[in-house]
Amino acid sequence: MSRPELAREMNLVLKRLTGKQGTYSERTVHDLLTRTRTPRSRTTLALETVFDCPVADLGFAPPARHHQQHPEDPMKRRVFLISAPIAAAATAGVTPPRPRSGPYRIGIADVERLEQLHDRAIDTDDQAGGNETTERRCAALAKEALELQREGSASGRVRSRLYALAASLTDSAMWAAIDDRRTDAAQAHLHHAVTLASLSGDQAVQIRVWGHAAALYRQMGRYTDSTAASEAARAVPLCRTDPFYASMTRARLSLHQAHIGSPADVLRSLDQARKDLSRADHAERRPRWTKFYDGAEIELLALQAHTEMGRWQEAEARAHHTLALLRPSMVRNRALTTAYLAGAQLQQGEVQLAVATAKSVPATAVHGRVAHLLGTLTTRLIATAPSSSPTQEWTAYRKDILSA
Repeated sequence: MSRPELAREMNLVLKRLTGKQGTYSERTVHDLLTRTRTPRSRTTLALETVFDCPVADLGFAPPARHHQQHPEDPMKRRVFLISAPIAAAATAGVTPPRPRSGPYRIGIADVERLEQLHDRAIDTDDQAGGNETTERRCAALAKEALELQREGSASGRVRSRLYALAASLTDSAMWAAIDDRRTDAAQAHLHHAVTLASLSGDQAVQIRVWGHAAALYRQMGRYTDSTAASEAARAVPLCRTDPFYASMTRARLSLHQAHIGSPADVLRSLDQARKDLSRADHAERRPRWTKFYDGAEIELLALQAHTEMGRWQEAEARAHHTLALLRPSMVRNRALTTAYLAGAQLQQGEVQLAVATAKSVPATAVHGRVAHLLGTLTTRLIATAPSSSPTQEWTAYRKDILSA
């Protein structure tokens, strides 16, 4: 956030919490960054709400009265902070944290337990695609990671990993909503994910968050913001030192170049992405979420870019390349690719073939982005060949899917 943006956020949360408009300005933020050691109570409240962490984690000394509580308050607060994640976890279907009766030390085992649960959520996303259940599960796990931060002591390394994990989990919640085409829900996670990624200092997580922010803005039709987010991902220093991340951000950039109608730039970016990926050290240890990115993902992005430019023959070719390279576990991406393929075939006048391809998409995968693509296919079929037998066959089939 810029200084004016932070001042605006602080004013908004103070109005929401106290009913009175805050008076923070860019100057206030400047003082907080350069000379304020102990913020006032109202400022502490605003900062802790915006950043979702104690002011001590931001480098400040809390106000004295911030600690002058009734002797019973710390216990009540512990009970609340233990029970809240348990309730959220139960709703989301995850394993709740073990209640603790007093101060405790956060260890690597705590982090690894949450990381394993996150890995399972990522596997579910690969299989079934993003949905509200996965969104809630990841959001609950992110909340648990942050509660660990607040209530326990830990080394700097463990705290950094917890922030990175909370950022990645929040991003996974955002991505589940994006994939399900619920932009309002996705936006609710975006600001939090960006803040946590910045606090973590984890460059891989920052690349992930900015990449998904670009996808969200593109889905919303905010192409200027989408391009800015994509460029922010490419500006992360890790892209200059690891060809793997350079490849990922370069391939995604092709989607923005396609939108402005620059075929030569699109082809150049995709070609460079393939070269960068071939130079990457695949034995290097990287986060679980990066496992999706391979040659098949580049071909899928190429398919989307050529679809955006209306280059239907090339889009069809890229779709076949993607299907040939996709791993069996990538069920959602196979459904997505097949839906794109059907659209490219229809645009070339292959009505019967397009319907046959569309019918090969598993009914269980027809939601979110896949459903949107098949909905567009239906509209075009009715517009171009309303009385044809393939169109009637497809509309009857689609009605059966929706009523199942």
